[in-house]
Amino acid sequence: MMIRRITAILAAFLMLAACSPEFNWRKVQLEQTGLSAMLPGKPTTSHRLLDFEHYKLDFYLTTAAAGGQSYTVGHVILPAELQQDEAARQRLYEALHESLRQKFIPDGQVSQQNEVQLPKPGQVFFMTRDVGGVALRLEAMIRMEPAWLVQGFVMTDSGKAPDAAQAKVFFDGLAR
Repeated sequence: MMIRRITAILAAFLMLAACSPEFNWRKVQLEQTGLSAMLPGKPTTSHRLLDFEHYKLDFYLTTAAAGGQSYTVGHVILPAELQQDEAARQRLYEALHESLRQKFIPDGQVSQQNEVQLPKPGQVFFMTRDVGGVALRLEAMIRMEPAWLVQGFVMTDSGKAPDAAQAKVFFDGLAR
């Protein structure tokens, strides 16, 4: 009798685990930005130095995947000298967009050669890249404040745009 109860409890527990939502949203604090990112699973974080003009920027990338989509948020705390230089911050914003355009084509463009109007900081934009017949779709936002910069990306390799409802949860956290 006891074995049946234990077996029933284990079976119920396994059924509950199988029913868990694919998007298990978690809040991740972005140091010194006042922002928190919502990521749909257990995140991993990496760090690298980013060269910009004469600055070495500590850039952190935090990524989680769910539903066939990859969610990434990157952030950097700007050095005091860069915080005081609005023109340099604008060049940094433009350089980040340029690095994306070297790999992706903004939606509405035929090729990478077209002149592109940059989206405003904090505005979500879409880009596409063909890799061996597989269309990568990117939904992104770059937010620039005097003291920090945050980038958010949702990417799929299905050729379809990221799930709008799930992407909204992600980008809403970065827009606050």
